[in-house]
Amino acid sequence: MLGRPQILRSVCGGFSRFGSHVVLTYVTAPYLPLSDTTQTHRSDSISPMLDEKGCAMDLTTTMGYVPGFPDTFNLRDLGGLAAADGRRVRPGLLYRGSALAGLTEAQRSIVDGFGLRVLLDLRAVGEVEGRADYVPQGVEYLRIGGMYDADGNELDFSPAGISRMIRHAVGSPEHFMRSLYVSMLFGNPAVHALVDRMALGRAPLYFHCTAGKDRTGVCAAIVLTLLGVPDDAIVCDFLLTNEYRASIINMAPQDMPAWVSELERQNWAKMNEVSEVDLRGALAEADRRHGGREAYLRHEFGLDEAALARMRDAYLA
Repeated sequence: MLGRPQILRSVCGGFSRFGSHVVLTYVTAPYLPLSDTTQTHRSDSISPMLDEKGCAMDLTTTMGYVPGFPDTFNLRDLGGLAAADGRRVRPGLLYRGSALAGLTEAQRSIVDGFGLRVLLDLRAVGEVEGRADYVPQGVEYLRIGGMYDADGNELDFSPAGISRMIRHAVGSPEHFMRSLYVSMLFGNPAVHALVDRMALGRAPLYFHCTAGKDRTGVCAAIVLTLLGVPDDAIVCDFLLTNEYRASIINMAPQDMPAWVSELERQNWAKMNEVSEVDLRGALAEADRRHGGREAYLRHEFGLDEAALARMRDAYLA
């Protein structure tokens, strides 16, 4: 089994129910204290190249970079990001990315080295068919859709599902995605399962959707909010998705998959990138409804000041 991957430095670290559609499968693993899960090596000697937003462009220098996977896996460790109180997210506990399907033996060894206790799959049933996750032995696997329509049905981001969504979407792609982001913040069973597992100390954990982009990005934003990471740093991590997925976002029309419709070709970049405005808008809506972020966390997850302090003590150092 390989050791946990090296965690590399980034400018980001400097920023001071839906009813019967949920399917859960559990494999219990023995409890391990968080202190036993953080044997991670770090390097602080790399100076990142920055764009105008202050985000690192060379992915090998970004916070949480995990070697051994193509950039399009959009896989990284949230460890190292700075919370408002000056502490940092402990490396080796919280991983975000895309589906763990089709892995090579070497990549499986890297995932084994994460020492995962929980794997949360945010995909719909249709996305999982034929693309099942690699689940290391003893890991608790949960498959809970991350986004739902107004009727409580899981949103399917398979090629066929995306085509249906685009045909029936109301308003611009930007407005459509922002409304989905907002919907994830309230009463979402996948988000609640993620927060519950964190509160129980069931880390390291990995959460993902198909591309590690929208559903995963919103979950990461909520996780980092729980840990007191400022919005600017949350957005920086969120926007790294556009760097990891740059080859897809910038794909020429003639190189796009055959199943892509003309309407999808016209909206290709917007469909495959993430927007700072969308995420900030969703977080602002949480603040608006509850009068602030701490009130949102208390109302949505039942986390009072003492509970938040315990969680932050467990995941920050």
